[in-house]
Amino acid sequence: MNSTHPTVRHRRHPTEFKRQLVALCQPGVSTSAVALAHGVNTNLLRRWIKQYAGELPSQAIAPSKLVAVQVDLPVETPMDDVIEISIQKNTTRINIRWPGTQAHACGQWLGEWIK
Repeated sequence: MNSTHPTVRHRRHPTEFKRQLVALCQPGVSTSAVALAHGVNTNLLRRWIKQYAGELPSQAIAPSKLVAVQVDLPVETPMDDVIEISIQKNTTRINIRWPGTQAHACGQWLGEWIK
């Protein structure tokens, strides 16, 4: 009994192409996105990253560093000056809390929402 098996052919990629893709895989860049954009399998690209990691400039494979950032949050509206609206229909309930200092904007938004 003879059975014919299809010959599996693997694409061969030039070394320069592999190195270019590896160089694109910087910290914060999705390896999957790079692979998909260039028509290669993500696992194959990860293999190339391991293979060519020693050939990349040190900045290309250095881990990213955390940077401290200070964020000034807006001053909160006192809880005693709040417009509260509750709407219930059957089992659905909507609760809206709006700063009382912006009553006009609340009225405009509610008017548009009800239309």
